[in-house]
Order: sequence, then structure tokens, then C-alpha cells
Amino acid sequence: MLAVVRGGVLAIAATAVLLLAACGGSGSPRLSANAYRAKLTHIKQEAATAQANVAKGLQAKSLTELQQKLDAFASDTQRIGDEVAKLNPPQDAEAANTELAAGLHETARATKVASTKIAGLHTPTEAIAYLESSPANAKGARQVDEALTKLKKLGYASSTS
Repeated sequence: MLAVVRGGVLAIAATAVLLLAACGGSGSPRLSANAYRAKLTHIKQEAATAQANVAKGLQAKSLTELQQKLDAFASDTQRIGDEVAKLNPPQDAEAANTELAAGLHETARATKVASTKIAGLHTPTEAIAYLESSPANAKGARQVDEALTKLKKLGYASSTS
């Protein structure tokens, strides 16, 4: 009887491992090409909203207001990066999806650093000049651009992404 139970447990464990491998191991089924495109379209809209909100910081009347816009952008970008990282894209888009998530996370990190750095400045104008001249997010921007280029070539992202 004990041998039958052990055999059943081993069979269930083996089946679970095979199912996880077939699904990409993320716990959710792999997205179809159309479902992945739809997710990327939604993510694009979220990113556009976050970018529009941070752009309003260029009219900030105080350093506090500018920092709040930067901090909100960092938070939004981190959340969007987390959302991308949780996707289980079609197999041919896995590498680009991983790179996109990494670029978004790097952008969030660099934005937090920039927000901290401008705290020591005196005026919003001085802070904006620093932000415009700082290459702080070069890595994140490059990763996002490269990922989107790959996703466009694969047919998952539109040319207006």
C-alpha cells in the first residue's frame, strides 16, 4: 500500500514538473501572439500616461512638486516593469520581454536616483537643467528601445510603440 502511495506521489510530481516546463514555469499559461499583443498595447497606454504625468514636472513651481512627479514616475515605471516581467509571452518573444522588463526596472531605479540628487539643488529650473543634461537613464532607455525594436520585428509591437 505504501509503495502505491509513493508511486502515485512520484507520478503527480513528475506530471507537475512536465506541466511547469511546458508552460514556461511561470505558473500561468503561455500567452498567444494576439493576447501578448493586447497586453503590450495596454502596457503601452500605461507607460504613455506615466510619461505624460512626469512631463508635467517640467512646469513645476517647486523642487518638492518636481520630486513628487519623478517619484510617481519611478513608482509607475517599476509597477509596469513588474507587470511585463510577469507576462508569459510567446516563446519567440521571451528574451525581448525580459529585456523590456529590465529596462523599465532600470528606468525606475535611475529616476529614483535622479529624484534624490535634485533634492540638494535650489530651484526647479536648476533641477530640470540637471535632469536634461544627466545621462542617468542611458542604460534603461537603451534596453527599452532594443526590446521594443525586437518586439516590432517579431510583430508584437506597433511601429508607434
